[in-house]
Amino acid sequence: MAQLISKKELSEMIGLKEATISKYICEKKIPYIKLGSRVLFSVADIEKWVKSKAVSVIGNKAGAR
Repeated sequence: MAQLISKKELSEMIGLKEATISKYICEKKIPYIKLGSRVLFSVADIEKWVKSKAVSVIGNKAGAR
C-alpha cells in the first residue's frame, strides 16, 4: 500500500505552507486522496508531481552574444 501523509506532513516535506496546499487542493493542482473528511497525499504521487514541476534550462544565454 502507498505511504499516505497528512497536509502538515506534506507541508514539512516540500516546504509549502498548509494554506498554499489547501489552495492547490481547491484548484485541483496537486494530487490528493479524499477518505471521508480526511485529505491525504501519496508520497509517490507527490514525488512525481514535484518532478513534473522542474524547469529545464537549455544553454546559458546570460553571456551569449
